[in-house]
Amino acid sequence: MTGIARNIELYQLAYRLAWPYVSEFQKSANPKIALRLHELIRRQMSEGLTEPVLIASEALKDIDRLADQIDNNETSLTRTAGRHSRLRRALGLTAGSRHTGSQSHSQ
Repeated sequence: MTGIARNIELYQLAYRLAWPYVSEFQKSANPKIALRLHELIRRQMSEGLTEPVLIASEALKDIDRLADQIDNNETSLTRTAGRHSRLRRALGLTAGSRHTGSQSHSQ
């Protein structure tokens, strides 16, 4: 029974240490960030870590890695979208250009 109580206390300490270091941006950008932090802390504990500061630190590192992966994916998507819109403008394929072009042929 004392092992269970110790694990609960360890979890609570790690969570309370980590939560203030999750940025407001991360909290608003990912509504499930609290659940993600919970999962990461549990994973650290199941791997055998017993220091709340170390557990919180490792969980925060994993959250940062996840945020970096998301940022990289969004950046590449944004670059691709920007590239396509620049190509459309260069080729005159915007909706306004097509509409104007069809009017000039009918006159």
